[in-house]
Formats: sequence, structure tokens, C-alpha cells
Amino acid sequence: MTGAVGGWAEGIGWFVLGAFGWTLFEYVLHRWAFHEMRGKHLGSREHLEHHVRAQWSFDPVILLAWAGVVLAGWGWGSLGTKAAGPVGWALGAGWIVGYFFYEYHHAQSHLRGPRNRWERWVRINHFHHHFGHPLSNQGVTVGWWDVVFRTQERPERVRVPRRLAMPWLLDEQGEVRPEYRDDYELVGARDVSDRQVAIDRARAFANLVPHE
Repeated sequence: MTGAVGGWAEGIGWFVLGAFGWTLFEYVLHRWAFHEMRGKHLGSREHLEHHVRAQWSFDPVILLAWAGVVLAGWGWGSLGTKAAGPVGWALGAGWIVGYFFYEYHHAQSHLRGPRNRWERWVRINHFHHHFGHPLSNQGVTVGWWDVVFRTQERPERVRVPRRLAMPWLLDEQGEVRPEYRDDYELVGARDVSDRQVAIDRARAFANLVPHE
């Protein structure tokens, strides 16, 4: 029994290490591979296009990311087995679960409003990244790497361009719902013309906030 408990504890430790490792990779990927590269490769271009409209929808390209994460997780798991035997597969499992936890909550931040204090922080943190300073708040589900690399910003309120507002933020009149008014305000006009999209694209690829 003691051996079984020890095995479970070791497996949990490897799993947590894998998930923690993902959070660092999430920051590195988001900041340096996506933003700092300014559209010089597919992943960077796709991410910056996400900034152009600030919405989330399924794109088949994301299947490439999923496949890459699973393959990386398999690689980490293989390394874990060399260090700890079969229980080392938990390292790769933690990495994969960490990614899909991030992916789910990133999508949900665009698709629905917060349901608890942590989700409220996720959305404020993330939409300041979109609309306040694209080179800040690179972590989506955790903020500690932004603290470590000094890229964390905590806005009093997030200024959201009307044309880019998240659907869950707005009431029937197109204004901020009362429950979100302490955290968000709408700015600018509802200009969704091709010219405005082109301006937003140019600014996104230059890591600049969208014009109000």
C-alpha cells in the first residue's frame, strides 16, 4: 500500500511539473514566437490575425497546434520514463492537459462572461493585452511569468473599442452590461469598414493597440 501511495504521489508530482512547464512555454510562445516575430511565420501570422478582430472561432489551423502539443507531450513523457520509469508519462500528460486547459479558457474568455473571481481576472488580464498593450500580460491562465519577466499590467478598467467588443460584454442596446461596468468601458465608433480592418491589421502586426 505504501508503495502504491508513493507511486501515485510521484506521478502527481511529474504531472504538476509538466503542467507548470507548459505555463512557461505558453509565455515564451506567446511573447517571442508570436508577437516579437511580427507575422514572419504561420503561427505568428495566425495569432496576430486573432488580434485584428479580437474574436475566437474554430479554425482548422488549430489542429496543427493540437497535434504539435500532443507530440511534444509524448516527447516529454518519453523523457520522463527515462528518469522515473512508467510513472514518468505523467510529465507529458501534465503538459498536454496544461495546454488544453489554456486553450479552453482562452476560447471561453472571448465567448462568454466570467463566472467566478479567477475568470474575471483572466478576462481583464487578457483583454488589456488585446486592447491596452499587446506586449504585456502574455500569460493567459496564469500571471506569474508576467511578474517574472516584468510584463504584467493591471488596468483600472479595460478600454474596449466598440467594433471589437466581445458579444458577452454588451446588452441589447450595445452598451456594457451593468455587471461589467466596473471593469470595462467602450470607446470609439463601430466602424467595421475594410479600411478600418486594414488599419487594425497593420497595427496588430506592429504590436500596437487598435485605434479607438
